[in-house]
Amino acid sequence: MKKDDKQARALTSRDVTSNAHNAALLDQIRRNNCLKLSIVSRDVAAYDYNIRFTADDGDDMYWLGYFIGRCTSLLNLCISGEESGRDRDALMRGVNSNKSVGVFELYDHLDFDVSLLDNFCANNPKLESLTLDGNDIGDAGVVTLMKSLANHPQLNNLSLGSNNIGRVGCVALSSMQNCTSGCGWVVPCLVQLDLSYNRIDDTGLEALASSLASSITLKRLNLSSNTFITSSGLRSLSALLHSENCRLEDLHLESMPIGDDGADALAAGLTGNMSIKRLMFSSDVAGITESGWSSFSRLLCDTSSINSIHKSNHTLKQIGETVLTAVPRDHDLRYYLKLNKTTTTKLYGTAQRTAQIKILMHHLDLDIEPFCVYKLKFLPLLVHWFETGSFCRTHLKAKESLGKFHSRKLSAVYKFVRSMPMLVADAHWNRMLGVVHLKKKMICEKKDVLHEKKRKLDLELQKLNEDAQRLGEDEMWLLKRVRH
Repeated sequence: MKKDDKQARALTSRDVTSNAHNAALLDQIRRNNCLKLSIVSRDVAAYDYNIRFTADDGDDMYWLGYFIGRCTSLLNLCISGEESGRDRDALMRGVNSNKSVGVFELYDHLDFDVSLLDNFCANNPKLESLTLDGNDIGDAGVVTLMKSLANHPQLNNLSLGSNNIGRVGCVALSSMQNCTSGCGWVVPCLVQLDLSYNRIDDTGLEALASSLASSITLKRLNLSSNTFITSSGLRSLSALLHSENCRLEDLHLESMPIGDDGADALAAGLTGNMSIKRLMFSSDVAGITESGWSSFSRLLCDTSSINSIHKSNHTLKQIGETVLTAVPRDHDLRYYLKLNKTTTTKLYGTAQRTAQIKILMHHLDLDIEPFCVYKLKFLPLLVHWFETGSFCRTHLKAKESLGKFHSRKLSAVYKFVRSMPMLVADAHWNRMLGVVHLKKKMICEKKDVLHEKKRKLDLELQKLNEDAQRLGEDEMWLLKRVRH
């Protein structure tokens, strides 16, 4: 290593690169003045030229990796293409020493040995995003990688698409436990997980879903193009979707033959889930018919009862593509998705408002009987519900005038009163009796005041009489004195 350091000081960037552009990039790396770098083969031209290091015959991958390993300014590193195994391994041995890269991407290296990333993954405290798409690491590579990433404090994005991962990889992945707490998902802060274009089957998905159920941070899961997954495997997602820890917002199942059974399984799994916002799949490949679309429609609005509508899903905003070409234009599913998307914004309010609109739409004449158990406590709530619901009438499929909406309110109140006449009558007479008692109390208080005033007047009269008596006695005494 010391020999390499001494030799590196004597090298110029032009000595180990094939062209002036690559040499300029290497100079930036050596001066710690490089934030992003893309190392690509000659046939790849999809990256920004200013940060693209195009590997050619005259480029020494060992020295490039050596200087990357010592660079403290580099934040994003992408390696894409098909360099020879020897050059790539030499490059990776140097990259292993880097501790500044936060985003690392490695694409399309079919014979890649994941163990080359052991030190880089385990010892880099700033690594937040790791993409290893198209490297065919297989089940064994997943096990090796997870050991390096176990309990990584910062990693929030992990992409392992097109890596030939199957049942064994998923089972091994799910068996890896959080070393800190003794249970839970192996990467504690993971937000995005991409396992698309692999060979995951029902058993593998069941094990994966069970493990992910303990994650409190995962928001995006991509399982697209895992064509071995059937409706049975999709049903196992309920373990994740029904978990109290679930924070998942995006679930991707593109290019998968879901079918009506799969749609039923997904709808059942999403029942009661309050976090999922987008369920993505390819309508033209999914093979879903009217039966499957109706399952999704019931998920968003189960019209069997008021309570069923209230418990329906009001947060799911997208199912399939942005435009559901396979769904008829007049299908209720389109309206419910639009309603969920529109009325759960900051402008309109929460999912409770969406539920209110759906109830008003499907229950023109509200069934009040189930609420009679709450007796008169429910009446002010009913009135308030209609008062706040006047806003919702503009979102109904058939928009209502304000007068018609008020008529519905009066009808509901009338039905409630009519359903419990004795309670209403008792309440009336109890109120009247209360008024009588109040008046009686006021009269008693006035009577007490009058008695007190009479007592005071009697005392004053008695005092006056005593004074008059004394004056009379004094007058008699004076008359006697005058006579004598």
